Amino acid sequence: MFRFVSLMFKNSLRNRRRSALTIGSVAVSLCLLGVLFAIYRTLFLAEATPAQALRLIVRHRVSLTQSMPIAYRQKIEQVPGVRQVMVWQWFGGVYKDARDPKNFFARFAAEPDRLFTVHPEYTIPDDQKFAFQHERTACVVSRELANKLNFK
Repeated sequence: MFRFVSLMFKNSLRNRRRSALTIGSVAVSLCLLGVLFAIYRTLFLAEATPAQALRLIVRHRVSLTQSMPIAYRQKIEQVPGVRQVMVWQWFGGVYKDARDPKNFFARFAAEPDRLFTVHPEYTIPDDQKFAFQHERTACVVSRELANKLNFK
């Protein structure tokens, strides 16, 4: 490959206009890519709240659907600075008809007694929090999802 470098350099100088336009088009493409990334970051990536900035999520290296070994919980709790450890497990639950893409949304099983400690930004009335923590079939959904799926 190195023997062709001198040939490439000679041919690039043979037609200077084509070389300048090629370099210019690459430069414009990179500038456009940088501007688009900046716009995307500004519009869609929100700053983390202080509570979110201190939160570390650990998951199985294979997939979100694979659970972590139970023995890891004690190891993580012993790490200095760790205040709370909570299981947050994705599961393939189905709402109504699984074939309808409108019914798809992420479903996670969580420990109800630790959920509102680890995620203080989740605020619901105390009676609903009590019901969620004491009923096995209870769930917490956002207002937007509840409106979309016509929940009470």
